[in-house]
Amino acid sequence: MIDVERLLILREVARHGSKAAAARALQLSEPTVAHHLRALERRAGVPLTFRAGRVTRLTATGEALVAHADAIAASLEDAERALHHHSELRVGTLRIAAFTSFCATVLPRPLAQFARTYPGIEIGLEETETDPALALLREGSADLVIGFSDAATPPPLDMPTTPLGRDEYLAILPETHPLASRPAVDMAALADERWISGCIRCRTHLVAAAGEAGFEPHIAFVTEDYIAAQRLIAEGLGVALLTRMALDASPAIPGIVAVPTRAATYRDIFVALPASPAPAARAFAELLVTGL
Repeated sequence: MIDVERLLILREVARHGSKAAAARALQLSEPTVAHHLRALERRAGVPLTFRAGRVTRLTATGEALVAHADAIAASLEDAERALHHHSELRVGTLRIAAFTSFCATVLPRPLAQFARTYPGIEIGLEETETDPALALLREGSADLVIGFSDAATPPPLDMPTTPLGRDEYLAILPETHPLASRPAVDMAALADERWISGCIRCRTHLVAAAGEAGFEPHIAFVTEDYIAAQRLIAEGLGVALLTRMALDASPAIPGIVAVPTRAATYRDIFVALPASPAPAARAFAELLVTGL
C-alpha cells in the first residue's frame, strides 16, 4: 500500500517546485523530503520527479499520483473539520440508557438543558434497568448509562463511574397495616408479609435486607411498574420496598403509606461511561455531576 505521508510530500514538491521549498512548507529537513521521495519511487518502480534547471518537475506517473494525493488531502481536511465539529459538540450523537424512575424525575431537566446548549447533537434515550443498560454500553449501543447500585449489587468494575447521589428505600404498607402509623419499621416485623418486588437489582436488595433481618421474603408479586405495585399494596395484597425516587415518579396512590426502615437502606445512583467516551457523553456526564 502506498504511504499516504509520502504521497502528500510528493504533492508539496509539485506545488512548490523543489524539495527545499517543500521541506520548508512541511517543516521538515530537505534530506528527509528526499528520503521519502526515494522510498516512494522504489514503491512505484519508476521515477516520479526530474530536474528541469532549478525546478523539480513531475513525470507522468508522478502527476497521476499527485491527482490522487489532492483527493486524499481534501478528504483528510474534511475529516479534520468533522473531528473538530464533534469535539466542539456542533455535531454528534448521545445515546443514553437510564433506569425508569430517574427518567421520570431527574433526567428531563438536564437533558433539555443539554439539547438547548448543543442543538447539533442528536439525543436518544432508552429507558431500561441498570443491568441491561450496562450491557448496551459494553456492546457500544449506548454512550452513557445512568444506573444504581448498593451493597448487594455493586457498580461495574470494568468502566468508569461517577456518583450522582443516594436514594432511600422505604417500606410501603397499606394504610390499614398495624405498623402504618409507626415513625419507622424494623424489617424483621415484616417477615410474615407477602412481598411485591420489581427489577432484578431491587429484588436482590430486598432479599439482602430481609436476610440481614433474619428472614427470607415471600415474594408473591413481581412487577417493574411502580404504580401497579402501589395499587396492589393499596388493595392489601402485600408490602414492598420502594425508593423515594420511585414514589416521586408516580402519582400519589390513596390507601398506602411510606415508612422509613430501621436501619435505613439506600441505593447509590451513578453515571457510567466507556473507557473512551464520545465528547457528547463526557459533556453530559459533567452536566449531571455539576448540575444535580
